[in-house]
Formats: sequence, C-alpha cells, structure tokens
Amino acid sequence: MSDFCSLYDMKLSDLGEFGLIRRIQGIASRKSSSVLVGIGDDAAALRLSASQILLVTTDALLEGVHFDLTYTDFYSLGWKSAAVNLSDIAAMGGVPRFCLIALGIPARISAEQVTEFYRGFNALLRAHKTILVGGDTCSSRKGLFISVTVLGETNPRRVVTRAGARPGDRIFVTGTLGDSAAGLEILKSGGTLHSREHSLTLGAGRGQGARAGKLIQKHLLPVPRIQEGRKLALSGCASAMIDLSDGLSSDLSRICEQSKVGAKIYVGQIPLSPPLRKASARLKKTPLHYALSGGEDYELLFTVPPARVRKLRVLGIPFTEIGEITRARRMLLLDSSGDRTPMQPSGYNHFPPTSRP
Repeated sequence: MSDFCSLYDMKLSDLGEFGLIRRIQGIASRKSSSVLVGIGDDAAALRLSASQILLVTTDALLEGVHFDLTYTDFYSLGWKSAAVNLSDIAAMGGVPRFCLIALGIPARISAEQVTEFYRGFNALLRAHKTILVGGDTCSSRKGLFISVTVLGETNPRRVVTRAGARPGDRIFVTGTLGDSAAGLEILKSGGTLHSREHSLTLGAGRGQGARAGKLIQKHLLPVPRIQEGRKLALSGCASAMIDLSDGLSSDLSRICEQSKVGAKIYVGQIPLSPPLRKASARLKKTPLHYALSGGEDYELLFTVPPARVRKLRVLGIPFTEIGEITRARRMLLLDSSGDRTPMQPSGYNHFPPTSRP
C-alpha cells in the first residue's frame, strides 16, 4: 500500500523533466508504420507516402520562465519564438514549410506590441521561406503565453535523429557556444536594447559595448542553422544531431542517452568567441560555464563516423570538432594535460530532480 501511495505522491521535481517525458512515452506509445520518429526527439517524423516525410515540432514559451519583457523587445521576442522551432527542424535535417502560432495575451500588452511581435516572427519565417498559416489568440489573466508549431519536410532516407551515434564517431558543433547566456547576463546587469532597428548597446566604452552587443544579439536574435542541418542530412555525414537549446552538457547527454553511448569532450577545442572570453571576466564566470550550461545558442551538435569526416570537410559548414563518442556510458571532460573530469548535465531543467528527505 505504501508503494502505491508513494507513486501518486510523486512530485514533478522528483520525476524530473526527462523522467516525465519517458512516462508520457509509456502512456502514449503506439506502434505505427507511419511514425518514423515519435516522442523524445527534436521533432516527430511522420511518413505521408513513400517519398514524403512530414516533420512536426511544437514549443511553448511562457513569460517569466522562457523570457522576461524587461530584457527583450517584442520584435526580438517574435523572431526568437520562430527561431526556437525552426532550429528543431534543422536538427532533424529538414526544411521548414508551414507554421501555426497561438498567443495568450494579457490586457497590459498593446495592439502595437503584438503587431511588433508578428513582424519579428514573420521576418525570420520569410528568410526561410516558411509560411504562417494559422493559429489562435486568446486573453491571458497572467503573463504572455506563446505556443508555436512548425511543419517541415525531409527525404525519407535522410532523417537525422539523436539515436544514431556510435562509439568512435567524432563530435562536432557549428558556430561558437555560450554567447547567448552571456548576452542575457549582460542585459540583466545593465545592457539595453535601443530602437526599432534593434541596435544593441551598453552604457560603456565603444569596444566593450560592441563586444557586449554581439553577445546580446546572439541571445535576442538567434539564427537557426537550417542550411547547415540540411547539408549534413543530405550528405549522409551526420549519424546523430540535436540543436543546442539547453547547453552542451545537457544536449550531449540526450544524444548519449538515446544512442546508448558515452562521450569525451576536449575542453580546449570547445569554440568560444572573443566577445565571450572578454565579457566573462566582468561577469565573473568562466567561458566554459556558459558553453556547458548556458543554453539557447541554437547551434547544431552532431556526430560523424570517422569514414565520413573527409566528406564533411568539403560541405562548407562552419564547424569545430570537440570530442568523440565512447562505448562507456558516461561523459568526460578532458583538459590539455589529459586530466579527466566527469561531466554532468547542467543546463536548464524545468522540473529538476530533488532528493527526498
């Protein structure tokens, strides 16, 4: 009887975000030849015909959880709301086609602010030839609520999931890591966003302000790696892929869990931007902290079998090799002297596990 009661007394914090996802998988799992990829990846992959695969992803963004209107304008919020979802399609090697959006709008938000949100949202959609085809609007008694669904497509034999990494595969990332999280901290410590043209400045010297501005822009106006993800999928180079939304440590752990492997990461090879290196001293955190735990970079993390690395190098993608997939199911950080440190997922978790008293 006590075991039965403890099951129903369990809190979300005891279960954890990914424990909750696994439980939902168990409840909703249903075999179908039409479902190539279901719950647990960046997007679902659904077979419409022998030649057509539909990709579907959805995300909710809540004021006070995912964003704070003190630190963003509505144009940037619209842009980023689209980017979060387009990035999921990129991580599956797909092309975004159509989009739906639902908003819960509190009374304090004006019609012009909502219009600015849609201007930013549609600016990114247009850049990737994606069409807004519908949605919903309603009033919210508390904060602003945003829910976005994107429909995309890909080749049936070129769907890239989190589950394909194998021991010996090399680990790569696009771009630089940690910039977005540092940009948010700069905003919280006094950075400001000025004008509808979205020029980003700090009340400091020109050099420092320009560096901080680049980090703030990476946070407010991320650019999803659609073309890069598509090239990786069509070339057959990537064995597994995910977008970096919650930090390198957390997102790499998802590839390792789904692929049933481990990983070793070479600390000195993690790509860190010059603005991040310079800003981190003032922010009193190391650049590595932002790269491992910061999140919201929306770069691609992917694995490549050794035999395909040469092919990867001619694709014209900005990437850095940072490690290797291992058979042992643990993640390690290796420094320049060869010392090994266990790497635990340390990015954002909506329902972090807690220890029972």
